[in-house]
Amino acid sequence: MEDGHMEMDFSIDDYLILLKSGDEDERRNAAFILGRQRDDRVIPHLIDALDDPSPDVRLRVIEALRHLRDERVVMPFITCLGDDDPRVRAMAVRALALQKDFRALLPLIELLRDDNTQVRAAAVEGLANLPDARAVPGLVNLLVDDPDADIRYYAAQTLKTIGGDATIDTLLLVLLSDPPAETKQFIAEIFGTLGEPRTKDTLIQLTHDPDDGVSETAKWGVSRITS
Repeated sequence: MEDGHMEMDFSIDDYLILLKSGDEDERRNAAFILGRQRDDRVIPHLIDALDDPSPDVRLRVIEALRHLRDERVVMPFITCLGDDDPRVRAMAVRALALQKDFRALLPLIELLRDDNTQVRAAAVEGLANLPDARAVPGLVNLLVDDPDADIRYYAAQTLKTIGGDATIDTLLLVLLSDPPAETKQFIAEIFGTLGEPRTKDTLIQLTHDPDDGVSETAKWGVSRITS
């Protein structure tokens, strides 16, 4: 059976049996089909299948459950954050982000230190759906030090979403260490987006930075606060 192809004579109960006892392809396909049903009976069975020995099946099960927006899936998804397969961890992060349940906040913050780029990126983006000052230190660390340019960019975007005193105060401390131009430009962009008057003097100082990207972004930030 190919993913998405449901035989006319197959019932939900048939797919529940395949999910538990079929071969790997059958289990994966069963998860795909069951995730598109509007039947609450399938949820406990899909949750049980998160323990499937195949990471490809576990991925498909998370995908099946992620759109259900049912509070029963939150803790099982959090458990999946410890999966050995980084693809599964990343998919679980994305699924939790859709749930917007703050029980996931601290586990997602922990994954900002994951050794897998895909997982860190998913955690950074996921935290934008759970804006909380407790995520600021980890996000700032990535903004400054992560080797992946995309993660540094997304960390800046999530910090804009969180905002608040924690974000501003932490970034002001970063500037004291004279960070690289990219970091200063991100900070100027964040300050400009937040539009907090107390960052204006810092932005004015950054307008004199020798890096054109920093100085121009700082000028934009000043205009945002002044206007």
